[in-house]
Amino acid sequence: MPDKLFHDPIYGFIQVPECVFRVINDPFFQRLRRVKQLGFSDWVYHGAEHSRFGHCLGAYYIASRLSDRLIQDPKDKATKNEFVLAALLHDIGHHPASHAFERVLNTLFPEEPYWDHEEYTTSIIEKTGISKKIEECGASPENVIKLISGRYIEKSDFQYLNDLISSELDVDRIDYLIRDSYYCGVPYGKIDLERLLYSIEPYEDTVVMNEKCLSTVEMYILSRFYMYTQVYTHRTTRAFDLMLQKVITKEVFDAFDYPKISDDLSRFLNFDDYWLWEILKKLSNEKKFDFKELANGLITRKPLKRVIERQDLKERGTTSRDADYTTISDLRTDDRLSTMTGINKDLIIFDEPWKDLPIYTPYNPGKSNPDDRDEQLILIATKEGKKDIAQLPYSIAYRISKYEADVIRVYTLDEHRKKLGEVIEKIHPKLSPLLWNKQ
Repeated sequence: MPDKLFHDPIYGFIQVPECVFRVINDPFFQRLRRVKQLGFSDWVYHGAEHSRFGHCLGAYYIASRLSDRLIQDPKDKATKNEFVLAALLHDIGHHPASHAFERVLNTLFPEEPYWDHEEYTTSIIEKTGISKKIEECGASPENVIKLISGRYIEKSDFQYLNDLISSELDVDRIDYLIRDSYYCGVPYGKIDLERLLYSIEPYEDTVVMNEKCLSTVEMYILSRFYMYTQVYTHRTTRAFDLMLQKVITKEVFDAFDYPKISDDLSRFLNFDDYWLWEILKKLSNEKKFDFKELANGLITRKPLKRVIERQDLKERGTTSRDADYTTISDLRTDDRLSTMTGINKDLIIFDEPWKDLPIYTPYNPGKSNPDDRDEQLILIATKEGKKDIAQLPYSIAYRISKYEADVIRVYTLDEHRKKLGEVIEKIHPKLSPLLWNKQ
């Protein structure tokens, strides 16, 4: 049978063999067409209506490109198929609205990691008909799962494939930077893809980048940083994420009968973005629902409004913190914000979305150990051996790794914005220049 073709707006034609096409046609994979890649980001960047389906195809394409170069021996065909299928299926367990709803689950059940989309991905591959379709491609479903979870040790020569599926520089991140940037209409995610793909090399049980392409890797690192700060944690996008976390209370969630990984996962097919919008519509019409206004705002694009914001940049390892940042953070426990304004505490919302920015934790030279797989460093092949990019004094990553950036924001409903700002200014006059109406 001839290969099937998908006309992708990023890469042109993506070719898939018949057996992979059957995996793509599985209802669980087709469900990804109904799950937006970026949750509520299209409320800010109107072109960001792309789905997890397209992203997974893109990850498959990049994995195919790499496997064609790195796995050429015909006797390793099964391993090659397992690798590209792991790339294709790595997000098949994503929840509605992607990470936005996953944050809801993690907020409601902080001690129960089985809500993570990775756990659902594993269960879907194990328990549904996709498993048989993987076998029809001459691949092992168990090995596909191990690759997705970074636990593939079956063949010592191919353990580096774990990092190409999940690490600080993998097929997932490469595609979503390029794809999300394209659909959002922003330049931040543009990277030298061809140079990057030709510079990735196996090194023992991991991968390294050729030192000659250092600038290409730096471009990738900076792209991740700016996509996170300017797109993924945009203040309005975060406002909608926070609204969803308020709207989906434990009581509301319990009424969903949302499928767990231990349940019959065939029901999971019904839980997509369309399902979530129907839930929000119903909640917006519930007269006795405490967060009815927030549910309506999610549907009609009426976000929480930023009242005050402060960014902070400090040297890593120091305990000093910007005084204004600390003052705003301390307001969390100040009951006067609610009593003096009459605003419900639940509608005065603090957010520090840069806590998990890429670049900072992984690229700390003081703690980095290139032989520790758990740290998932970006390694550069030098004459002295593999080096964490943040250990190279001539790299931009070396400079960046010495600093931590953070941001804190306070949100409330638009009608309360002025009142809350006035009270913050009254309590702490020095914060006045940071208020939204004083900037």
